[in-house]
Amino acid sequence: MDTAQTQQVFFEHIRSKLPSHLSFAEEIAAQLNISNDSAYRRIRGEKPITLIEACTLCNKYQVSMDQLLQVNTNTVIFSYDKVDNLSFSFNKYLEFVIKSLNQFKLLANPMVYYFSKDLPIFHFMPFPELRAFKFFFWKRTLLGYPELARQQFNGEEPDAEAIESAKKIDELWARIPSTDVWNVETINVTISQIEFYRQSKVFADKDVLLKVYSQLEELVNHMEFQAENGKKSMVNLPPGSVQYEAYINETLIGDNTVFVKSDNLQIAFINHNGLNFMSTQDKDFCDFTFKSMQNMIRKSTHISVVGEKERSMFFNMLRNKIHQRIMSI
Repeated sequence: MDTAQTQQVFFEHIRSKLPSHLSFAEEIAAQLNISNDSAYRRIRGEKPITLIEACTLCNKYQVSMDQLLQVNTNTVIFSYDKVDNLSFSFNKYLEFVIKSLNQFKLLANPMVYYFSKDLPIFHFMPFPELRAFKFFFWKRTLLGYPELARQQFNGEEPDAEAIESAKKIDELWARIPSTDVWNVETINVTISQIEFYRQSKVFADKDVLLKVYSQLEELVNHMEFQAENGKKSMVNLPPGSVQYEAYINETLIGDNTVFVKSDNLQIAFINHNGLNFMSTQDKDFCDFTFKSMQNMIRKSTHISVVGEKERSMFFNMLRNKIHQRIMSI
């Protein structure tokens, strides 16, 4: 492929990342501080882009220079914002989730695949005390917020901004088709977190602890409801029209990998260090990730709409885990 063709492919890759209602030439012109006509000539490959222009566009649209130059290497470029209590706060993390979901929603025929080690963050959003517990745990124990170091959990989320973000996440997630791959161990992470705080006497009182466990069971019930119907829904509302697929894998433990596939874009999100995600659109990496996901799904039991017996056994098992903990309080 010659230079002009490579440049055209590069711009087409950028175009695929943008909402369809935007004028692509105007967007490029604004980023490079050039006229629309100059932008058109670069997009068509009639005028070569400079190295500085290429770097500007790569940084803006998170494209690796290897993709631009079509260099065949074993290097994969990831985008990454680490969650901490300084430069990228927990509220900014929630904003990142909202921004990502809004982007997914605009894609052509999107499907979000989630290979779960822990319950995905989206599932906690409708349940106030359970959500507040997860937020508190992440900030106090995972991120080490100093102001929470000696504070007990009273069942409430004091941050109004975080509450509003949670509502937006819940609404957006209900509008995006998704596929979950569960394991019997998936719920154990949250139970372990609750038990750790119980034994450490972080819960303000027994009623708060019981409320958190009660809402964890409500979460399980809602997951089962969606799987039974094969459609997403808001809590306590009838099923909507958005596709929901669920699978059980009895042998492989998830790693919280998230993969987004659409007609015009693929993105792989790799989880590490609890909350943090690194993302890439590297074609080879995304193709391999999707192939691996499909392989796991083929070796899993489908419980959306079909598989009533397996679905019932699975969710009863999760509920029993919760009931055992409640009985020991």
